[in-house]
Amino acid sequence: MLKEFAWSAFEKTGSVDAYVFYKEIEAHDKIQENNALAKEEVAASK
Repeated sequence: MLKEFAWSAFEKTGSVDAYVFYKEIEAHDKIQENNALAKEEVAASK
C-alpha cells in the first residue's frame, strides 16, 4: 500500500524524493522476501 502511494506520488509530481522513497520500499520488500525464503530453506533442511 505504501509502495503504491509512493509510486502514485512520483507519477503525479515527478518528485525525485518520491521515487527514491519508492525504491527504498522496494528494496526493503525484497530483503523481507529473501529473509522469508532463507528461513523456509533452513526449516526444510532440518
